[in-house]
Amino acid sequence: MAHSGIREIANEALRRPGTIRLDVGQPDFPTPQHVKEAGKRAIDENKTFYTHTQGILSLREKLVDKLARVNRITTSPEKIACGPGGVGAIAATLAAVVEQGDEVLLPDPGWPNYRMMLSWLGARGTYYPCPPASGFQPDLEALERLVTPRSKVLVVNSPNNPTGAVYPLETITALIELAQRHNMWLVSDECYDQILLDGSWTSPAAIAPDDPRIATAFTFSKTYSMTGWRLGYVTGSAELIDTATKVLESNSSCVSTITQVAAEAALVGPQDCVAEMVGAYRRRRDLVDGLLKEAELHIATPTGAFYIMADVSPSGLPSREFAFALLRERGVSVAPGTAFGQVARDAVRISLASSDSDLAEGVRRLGEFVHGRT
Repeated sequence: MAHSGIREIANEALRRPGTIRLDVGQPDFPTPQHVKEAGKRAIDENKTFYTHTQGILSLREKLVDKLARVNRITTSPEKIACGPGGVGAIAATLAAVVEQGDEVLLPDPGWPNYRMMLSWLGARGTYYPCPPASGFQPDLEALERLVTPRSKVLVVNSPNNPTGAVYPLETITALIELAQRHNMWLVSDECYDQILLDGSWTSPAAIAPDDPRIATAFTFSKTYSMTGWRLGYVTGSAELIDTATKVLESNSSCVSTITQVAAEAALVGPQDCVAEMVGAYRRRRDLVDGLLKEAELHIATPTGAFYIMADVSPSGLPSREFAFALLRERGVSVAPGTAFGQVARDAVRISLASSDSDLAEGVRRLGEFVHGRT
């Protein structure tokens, strides 16, 4: 199994002080103060022991309210399991349903960790294209042709990492219909559910609430700038969550109690922090979108998450080679498109979770580097 292409470039950037970091999807905002204070109180009040594997009951009750309010998903505490980050929740979900030899349909471009998970599950990834020419929307006809009798799971990621694409209602409805027709699980990765820059997003589980084969994963990392706190969660049928809980029991026992208490504060405390961060991402999106258009490196305008793809094909370099050369020669770190599959092999991902000044300077250097090689 290869390392994540994102982590590969990020780890190299860490060894180069002064690098402009546009690689990792980590908000540059501090965790909201009321969340930090709740974590501190949890330590002082000795809330430092094991919890139920699925998470503290009061936290799961609050998640029921959040899912109903934000995602229009109706669920209950026993149908929610907390994991170590969104990645832990997704991994537990896939491990609960995937068997050796199964095929899992993954978006291309798509988050590299999906592919990494399949390596230790003994499953095979099949990649459905989301072409740049269509704004990185799924090619539904191509997806249909990829389905075989071994296809077990369809993974949907919207708002999308790395492209920032948000799938419209008709696309989500078509994806649900395809999964149901072929008796597949649909795993919806909604870790960027509250980071919408334009328009709206509808969860598959809200469209088909009675489908027991839809699982939906979320995280606190992006919405509340809690990446290092490590808390994600998944909701689905009682049977699925019971099986996913067994996976979590085997590899993590439970999420940090301190983190869970802080997460409760995030859910019930002031939400203006979320709106402020989303507003900043929207402003940065508009800034970088304009800079890429000026540099003639623009591909598509993202409408969700906090990423934008840039065309680096005029440089004549493969995207991975380009990313490392940009880091070495211009002190800017971006994620190569090949980290996410083959569809974006001529592009790089820029994270909008960096400051306005870093984005302006970093994209300027990137444009000069591309055109300096033409």
